[in-house]
Amino acid sequence: MRRPSFVCLLVFNMVAAIAAELPAQAPTPESTARRRFNQVFVKVIVPVTSRTPKQDGPVVESWVAERLKQLGESEYFAVTDWVPVCDALLEDDIVDNKVWDGRLNGKHPFCPVGGDIPQRENGRLLVRIAGWTPAGGEANITLTDEPGSRAVGPVRLLVGKEGKRIKIEEGLPHVAVIIAPPPQEGVTSHSDDE
Repeated sequence: MRRPSFVCLLVFNMVAAIAAELPAQAPTPESTARRRFNQVFVKVIVPVTSRTPKQDGPVVESWVAERLKQLGESEYFAVTDWVPVCDALLEDDIVDNKVWDGRLNGKHPFCPVGGDIPQRENGRLLVRIAGWTPAGGEANITLTDEPGSRAVGPVRLLVGKEGKRIKIEEGLPHVAVIIAPPPQEGVTSHSDDE
């Protein structure tokens, strides 16, 4: 009875030794190209209202605060830190683009929010952050696809093609977006680890 387990152990060790000697497979051109994409990060900022009282959260950077002021928001707080958003263009990857679970102080005043980059062309990219309310809302922000590009945009309910903010949208969150350089060669991102 000991002989079959000894033989199995011997065969396993031989296969492991041979596999260790084989050269590593070179990355495909497609996976190498993905590493050259700039990284996109988003942060969700919520205005202070009776429905969304102020709570502690991550820092709101000065450039985000300045833009919110220009958009007419005077009191707000961040509910997420900088969250990476991966491309929908990389369809064969399994990515988790959850941005925020919609919770404030343990309650769900908003529906969960997910992110996507549905378009990247001609040196520009579109970042879409969608979810928010049972009626459905989204922030669509287009910016230059280069490190350092940044923008802040409001969430809009999905009514009409022009997407104007309407009275009911007062108090809906804003989304800040920033572009960072592609990951360095040999460094894996969070989404590569999962």
